[in-house]
Amino acid sequence: MERKCEFCNSVIPKERLDILPQTKRCVTCAEKKGSDVVSRKADIGMDSDTYKDLLGATRS
Repeated sequence: MERKCEFCNSVIPKERLDILPQTKRCVTCAEKKGSDVVSRKADIGMDSDTYKDLLGATRS
């Protein structure tokens, strides 16, 4: 099924829809106006400051 961009009305390529089936924007419009894809935040099981500290930690 063919889907067209909500802004410029160009056809959204099948490859993009395979990766982002919920998108309503072509790549060009998504780059200019921002993505319309909303993802859920993953629960990391700790507060964000602790997580950031762990990302920056080095192994001893």
